[in-house]
Amino acid sequence: MNHNLLMLARMIAFLVWGLLACSGGYWLIQLLAKPIQVPSQAQPALEQRSGQADLTRLFGAAASVVAEAAPAVESRFKLLGVVAPKKVGASQAGEGVALIAVDGIARTVRVGASVDGNLQLLFVDGRSASLGEAGVVSMTLQISPLAAAATGALPTAQASPVVLGSYAPPPPPQQPQLESQPRPLNDPSGPPNSR
Repeated sequence: MNHNLLMLARMIAFLVWGLLACSGGYWLIQLLAKPIQVPSQAQPALEQRSGQADLTRLFGAAASVVAEAAPAVESRFKLLGVVAPKKVGASQAGEGVALIAVDGIARTVRVGASVDGNLQLLFVDGRSASLGEAGVVSMTLQISPLAAAATGALPTAQASPVVLGSYAPPPPPQQPQLESQPRPLNDPSGPPNSR
C-alpha cells in the first residue's frame, strides 16, 4: 500500500515539474521573440464608429479619394441586383435585399439600412430599388436591361460517314499466307534432316 502511494506521489511530482517546464519554456520564447516589423508601405486601417467595419480595403479595393468636384448623387449609385419578396406589400414591411455599387464598390443592403450617409434603402421590387431619407423617396435605381438574345441561323449540318448508334467491329487481323508449293528435301532453307 505504501509503495502505491509513493508511486502516485512521484507521478504527480513529475506532472507538476513537466507543466512548470512547459510554462517556463513558453514565457522564455515570449520574452526572447523579436517582434515582426511592419512593412513601410502599410497604412493603418481607419476605424468607423457606426458599428459596421468597412472591409473594402481588406478585399483589395482602393481607398476612395474625395475629388474636388463631387459627382452627381445619382451617378454614384448603380443597382446590380435585387432579392425582392413576391408579396406586394412585403417590401414596405422591411423585407428584401439589394446589391448596390456605391462609387464602384458593391455592397449588400437590407431594406431600412443605410446605403451612404443618411440615404437609406426604402423598398425594393422586381427590378428596382428606392432610396431616400426619412421615408421620402429621393431616387429610384433600376437594374440595367438585359442584353438582347443573339439571333441567327446555325450552319447546315454536314453528312457524317459514321452514324451514331451503329457499331461495326473492326476487321479481324490478317493471318500470314502459307506457301502452297512444297519444298524439295535437299533445299538448304528447309528444316534440317535428322540423321
